[in-house]
Amino acid sequence: MLNSIKSKIIVLTLSLLLMLGLIVTGAAITAFYHDRELIIAGNDSAITTFEGQLNTEIAELEKNALDLAVMAEGYYQEGKEQKIGEFFTKKILNNYPNSMGNGIYFEPYKVDKSQKIFCIHAAWHNDKIMLLPACITHTFDYFKQNWYPEILTNLKKGHRVSWAKPYKSSQLGNLMTTVGAGIYDGNNLIAMATVDWDMNTILKSVLKIKPTPNSFVLFADKTNDYIIATTEPQIDNAAVFGKTLKTSKWYSSKLKEGTPFEYKGITYIPYIKQLNNGFFLIVNVPLYELFRAAVHHLSILLTVLLISSFSIVAILYFVLKRNINQPIMQLTEIANKISHGDLEKTIRLDEPSELAQMAKAFNKMKTDIKTHLTRLAKISSEKEKMESELAIAKTIQSSALPSDFPKNKSFELLASMVPAREVGGDFYDFFPIDDNHFAFVMADVSGKGITAALYMMSAKMAIKNMLQAGYPLQDAISRANKTLCDNHARGMFVTAFIGILNLKSGRVEYINAGHCPPLHKSSKGYEYVDVVKNLVLGITADYKYETGHFSLKKNDYLFLYTDGVTEAQTKGEKLFGYERLQKALNRKKLSLADTLTFVRQNIQQFVKDAPQSDDITMMILKKK
Repeated sequence: MLNSIKSKIIVLTLSLLLMLGLIVTGAAITAFYHDRELIIAGNDSAITTFEGQLNTEIAELEKNALDLAVMAEGYYQEGKEQKIGEFFTKKILNNYPNSMGNGIYFEPYKVDKSQKIFCIHAAWHNDKIMLLPACITHTFDYFKQNWYPEILTNLKKGHRVSWAKPYKSSQLGNLMTTVGAGIYDGNNLIAMATVDWDMNTILKSVLKIKPTPNSFVLFADKTNDYIIATTEPQIDNAAVFGKTLKTSKWYSSKLKEGTPFEYKGITYIPYIKQLNNGFFLIVNVPLYELFRAAVHHLSILLTVLLISSFSIVAILYFVLKRNINQPIMQLTEIANKISHGDLEKTIRLDEPSELAQMAKAFNKMKTDIKTHLTRLAKISSEKEKMESELAIAKTIQSSALPSDFPKNKSFELLASMVPAREVGGDFYDFFPIDDNHFAFVMADVSGKGITAALYMMSAKMAIKNMLQAGYPLQDAISRANKTLCDNHARGMFVTAFIGILNLKSGRVEYINAGHCPPLHKSSKGYEYVDVVKNLVLGITADYKYETGHFSLKKNDYLFLYTDGVTEAQTKGEKLFGYERLQKALNRKKLSLADTLTFVRQNIQQFVKDAPQSDDITMMILKKK
């Protein structure tokens, strides 16, 4: 029965039809579930993108507050000149146009013993930066504002930054929130730097999120159990603002993303996005609406695929009765050429029709491969460029650090730097000035990346050139500061400790430009030097720097570092701090190299698996 070609073709065709029907049905069902996953992933991607935009803005606002806090510490330490405070408050606000305003708010009587209220606040008004009059007249009683004690409580617990729960502005009536960073005098919290965030624009975007017609959104502050906004059906958004999350009957703290829940007889799929400041966003999509398109797509796909299967098998029945060896060989030959990289030859085949379609598919595949290779080459080129720029920045940073450490009859010195993942701006330097004087520098440039690395080089050269030119320390640093101000990079500055050691007497003359105080080890152990404080470099060209001095006796040590040491933090944002550093140094009597290693080990044990956010740079000097 199956000896003839015709019978074999018929049996083969029927068998193929059955197999193809099963495959098509399975493919359609697989496609249905794939569509479901794509729909879920697509919605999640769109919401995640929006979440990323919010987190980026939150990070910028937190950086704004931290930058302002750094400037305010220098302001407090340098005599509290009102105009200087107003200058850098407005300057930093100008660098962060997305914030409504920023300010510094001192604890009672910290600036003036007779003045309880003291603040400086700059805000955007009609595209201009204005100072808050109530701060100028000392009449703004910010101690009674809800955001002030909320932020202060968290800062006193050791948080690096803290967010207040959302509130309505008493002056503008719009919804806003405030982030604050601590301002310290040593380890004492004396004030906070704040940045205000107008949430109205964000709310408009949040409330427009509607993946399907009957989806609804909840935007809330989970930390403070506080509803900000919702589009839940039959709920008055204004009425629930500020209410507890228990007001939403469907909400539960055990709610998980992608796990369906029932509400008013409808099954919903929740998308839950947690923001970096404690806020969270939940988008609830009805299950039947979410997959309606997938079901419709499945029915169309099944119909199309089944009709196509019958058509293909029918055509195949007639094609198999014809001699198709030559076209197949032709396609095989072209396929071999493509596999060996020949992408220029075009296949020309008009019949049989199935093989003609295959030929077109080969041509399209060839074109797609060429396009893909072109794109791949472009992506590889861009990646190599980025890696090259990062390598240049790292080379700039590493090449700027001297590695030939001095060791003579008068003193010995050793330094180290553990860079963060991003290229930063920490640097140290040391060099002789004359036969009896030796200079050493520990500094930190604000910012990251190649810009910070280049700015670091400028600062390093300016300081070294002025000192080696023979200028007195005070005059040399003032000139270096003016050079940095004249070539000022937007929003960048340098904290630095510059010292000159008299090799015979052991006297150290220094200038501290907004940098961390060093530790001096004498017979009493390591103690922080009570330094003369100055403004950071690169801000005000005509600033007059004051020098200080202390003496190193025989076998005394001096330990210098950047804020990457004391501000190394755990995942819970607890800082290593000045006290832990002092205890670590006093714990053991070690060599210079072992001391640096021991401090790094203490920092690593403290932060555990938290990522390193800043360069860890240290220098230790021993007077013989």
